[in-house]
Amino acid sequence: MLSRHVHSQVFKNAAFPPPDGAYIQIARDHLAAHSLDPSQGSVLPNVSFTLPPLQGKNLDEHFHRLGAAAAQPWLGLARDFASTSLPPKPDYWSLQSGWTKYVYKDDGSSYHIPVDHPDDAVLSFDIEGLPNYHPYAIMACAVSGDAWYAWISPWLLGESEDPEHLIPFDNPDVHRVVVGHNVSHDRSRIADEYSLKGTKSRFLDTMALHVAVKGISSHQRPAWKKHRKTKETEEERRVEAIEAVENLLQESESLDQEGVDEAKKEELRKLRSDMEESLPFLQADEAGVDDVSSKRWEDLTSGNSLADVARLHCDIDMDKGIRDDFLVLSREEILGNIQDYLNYCGNDVYVTHAVFSRVLPAFLKACPSPVSFAGILTMGSSFLTVNESWEKYIENAEKTYRELEKSVKGRLVQLAHEAKELMVDDRWKGDVWLEQLDWTPKVAKGSRGIVREQVCGLVTHFDSGFIV
Repeated sequence: MLSRHVHSQVFKNAAFPPPDGAYIQIARDHLAAHSLDPSQGSVLPNVSFTLPPLQGKNLDEHFHRLGAAAAQPWLGLARDFASTSLPPKPDYWSLQSGWTKYVYKDDGSSYHIPVDHPDDAVLSFDIEGLPNYHPYAIMACAVSGDAWYAWISPWLLGESEDPEHLIPFDNPDVHRVVVGHNVSHDRSRIADEYSLKGTKSRFLDTMALHVAVKGISSHQRPAWKKHRKTKETEEERRVEAIEAVENLLQESESLDQEGVDEAKKEELRKLRSDMEESLPFLQADEAGVDDVSSKRWEDLTSGNSLADVARLHCDIDMDKGIRDDFLVLSREEILGNIQDYLNYCGNDVYVTHAVFSRVLPAFLKACPSPVSFAGILTMGSSFLTVNESWEKYIENAEKTYRELEKSVKGRLVQLAHEAKELMVDDRWKGDVWLEQLDWTPKVAKGSRGIVREQVCGLVTHFDSGFIV
């Protein structure tokens, strides 16, 4: 399909021997048999231009080298972070606005100092906000292999009535990897990401990595939710059965010590022995089965929330109940219990790193080309430049969409009425489209107090739904 000049640049040392004359004659005879004149065919223009030189011996080497150049040094930083052990989480968080760094020494001692921004090359990161008040972050936590960090908004501490505080990272020329779950949500609260010059920070989304290796499609989601609900119900029953057996064992021991005849005692001992034998089977955890072939597909995937992903990849059960506080509590109530909320944010950061340690190696195994990793970096660092007319654009786009939607629905209703009129004298039989539909008269379902009567109707399917 390529011109000879372009082909020679893409595929080195390619030869084009002329085809056998007999084969050419077979092709001409075949065209003639179908009344096709080769002289009337169109001839593609001989497009020729000079390409940049291949970075290797062939296309595979070319794209591998380009991908490696685009992925580094962030790929190396990410690999190292996935195998890094984190320092202990602070027992107490210092209540001061801006960033605070918490450092742990080898001798077990620790200290914290205020800093302008995190100075580590790789971080696990998470933010929390009060969406009912404003879209800005009120707190954030981050951790590297050497230190923990916490950021608190001046608005939350009452130092400012202006909530518009973005989180500073600074050092735009430093190569940095920021790991988060649905990290684009966190990235939008970082001040440096609004610079038109861009930064050398790259964002890795554990949710995207999970979707690439063990994700779930929209068509699978209902079946997966049903299976999860069934498993939760079975687990509740299993726990109840264990508690019932343990209670019966305690009761049988007390009865055995009371004045009961030997026949009854022997019967109690046998019953207690049977229950003791059954208890280990009830206590066995199905999640401990490592044989993948013995599991259902629903057990090998999960939803996209951090809690679901952590349970699947790390067998971590997260308590996310405190998350609802950010949706209902006031600034003063959050501030009054800020240590618990910073601990919650820090725990999300810790779990995100645990998930990252599992899903990054799995992703690199499933998608070994550096082009795939470079693509994730590129998609995670994009931004859309807008100006004051952006909101007007959104308004006009929404208005145009509603007008087109109304027009399409109106046209569909008109077509349905026109099709209904063709039932008279079976005129629909002459239409190449309508004659493929089911024109069997429908019988309306009877209701209490209403006499059933036969109605003639047409049911057909359009993209927007069913029209009767």
